[in-house]
Amino acid sequence: MPNSSARSVRQTRSAAARVWLLSILPALALLLLYAVTLQTHISGSFGETSPQNILKNEYIKDVAEIQVALNVWGTIHHTGYPLFASGGNLFTWPLRSLGLEPAAAASLYATAWGLLTLISFGTLLWRLTERPWLGVLGAVLLGTVRSFWIHNVIAEVYSMSLAITALLLLVALWPAPWRDGWSARHRLLALALLGGIGVAHHRAVTFIAPGLIVAIGPALWRERPPWRRLAWQAGGLFALGFVPYLYLPLRAWQGAEWVYGEPDTLRGLWIEFSGREADRLVRLPADLHGLADNLTDTWQILVEELSLPGLLVGIVALLLALTVTPQRRAARLMALSAAGPTLFAALYHTAVLPQAILMPTVLALVFGVVLTADWLIRQWKAAAVLVAVSLVCWGAGLAIWHYGYVRELVDEPTGLQTIARMERLPRGERVALMFPWGPRYAAASYARLVTGQYADVRVVDHKADYRALLAQGYQLFTEPETFYTYPPPWPSAYGAPSSWWSERLGDFALSSATPGYVQLLTVPPLLAPDEPLGEPIVYGIHRQAAWLTCDREHIYLHVIWSAERRPEGDPSIFVHLTGDMPAPNPPNADARHPVYGLYPFTELFPGQWVRDDFTLPRLPDGTQVRFGLYEQRDGDFVNYGEMALPVASCTLPPWAEGR
Repeated sequence: MPNSSARSVRQTRSAAARVWLLSILPALALLLLYAVTLQTHISGSFGETSPQNILKNEYIKDVAEIQVALNVWGTIHHTGYPLFASGGNLFTWPLRSLGLEPAAAASLYATAWGLLTLISFGTLLWRLTERPWLGVLGAVLLGTVRSFWIHNVIAEVYSMSLAITALLLLVALWPAPWRDGWSARHRLLALALLGGIGVAHHRAVTFIAPGLIVAIGPALWRERPPWRRLAWQAGGLFALGFVPYLYLPLRAWQGAEWVYGEPDTLRGLWIEFSGREADRLVRLPADLHGLADNLTDTWQILVEELSLPGLLVGIVALLLALTVTPQRRAARLMALSAAGPTLFAALYHTAVLPQAILMPTVLALVFGVVLTADWLIRQWKAAAVLVAVSLVCWGAGLAIWHYGYVRELVDEPTGLQTIARMERLPRGERVALMFPWGPRYAAASYARLVTGQYADVRVVDHKADYRALLAQGYQLFTEPETFYTYPPPWPSAYGAPSSWWSERLGDFALSSATPGYVQLLTVPPLLAPDEPLGEPIVYGIHRQAAWLTCDREHIYLHVIWSAERRPEGDPSIFVHLTGDMPAPNPPNADARHPVYGLYPFTELFPGQWVRDDFTLPRLPDGTQVRFGLYEQRDGDFVNYGEMALPVASCTLPPWAEGR
């Protein structure tokens, strides 16, 4: 018998060791996963050409802005997130002083909040099940869910929202054996303080309130505290959460360079606080068909988060947790807390990112899975290893499934490309670079305000006074993509005419300044009185000059067009990279109009010239660049003024010289 007893003890210890090993290793693997997918550079944005890319943009469209704000004591778009911004600057400053990339420091700030979420969630599971390893595995599983993972490795505000949500649930659902000596009154005051901080940070935290109220209500009623005094105390603690809003006008009054909106005025502060800019998005579905679409999309989001088998297991497990497990009251309160976010996502699906709003719903499903797993182990002790292996495999499956998506999102290069193109701007002169507020504007501002790489370039948004800048001697540039948002006042390849630019600049002209940039001019550039016109082509259009430059990857064609008179026709431009003989389908940079398709020839004045830049790939068999003008007549193409320039004659562009 003693030998049998000792053997049983050893087997029990061995089984426990295996379960712990299956818990600790996945936790370390999750940390490694976060480390290798952490966004370490300025964020970008995907081209909105597909529903998939639109969703990716929704995940990261504000990240570059936040990366800047968290490194220069800036402010963030509505509803301001002042505690997140001020705390983030305190967090990133020591990391930057140690040499960490500022963008990576901002991402790590979100990671810190994400780890607080997982630790709080795991601790609650541990206390409810009395199995620490179940708490660890439950937290790891939650950490591999797509939206949780994404918001734990990019600089976004939802990581803090979830951390506060998890802390509120931890306080509300903390089981009785460990909360002795902590009265319901004390717990209510803790919830009031955390709730005020949470609601001030993100209004969606309000949605979990029903579960919190039901969790604390009965115990509070039994204690019969002095209600009036308690109401004042709780109200005061809740109001403390909104004190950080003073940060917004304070930074504006201090002249901070990164301030969203006008928080230094009462109206501007209210717009920021209330989020009125998003009112157009907060709307109910128009009919039952719209509601059905919202419900379908909500279901699809949950499938994408947990996988279809995982979602079905989560629903069944939550139902079991609500009815048969020893912790069914906690499961019911968790489900009640998740009901608000779920209902909001179904009714107001376009108000905010629904994937983020539904994270408490996913948390409740994982919560139900762990409580049901604990119930199974109570019924059959040998199920512990099976449960551990199942949770590990589920988490590993989600990690493998979501890795490529997360990797593509954090590696999106357009922010870096925006900064790289700034190398082509003229230096040593008064240069202003205009972008609409958004990821490209934030990326350029990151290079100016955070890293100082382009501290001499003034970056302005769509609200700037462009006439004043030009009057001060600034050269004003923007990228061609800007005209997708604000089309020029004449027909172009970028959309229908718009008066937006004319209202801000009056009469103006465009010219390419260097590959990838458009220069905005209030006075059209004219040939010198004694400068002869170049080679005539058609409709009074002349080719004044043409030359090539090259770097390792690209060939750049630069052309100066001029007008003898107001052109009566508007031919298109062909630019082909070919061998010694023209190829049937060569790489091309054709354009409908000069200046990236923006500026029709018919807009030129007599004597005006305009620069045009084209970019082609550098290929081994590409020996010459052939270009000219063309029209399509009766189904046939008619070319005018064709010219060929040998690639062998190209020189380094100015921005590449000396490298």
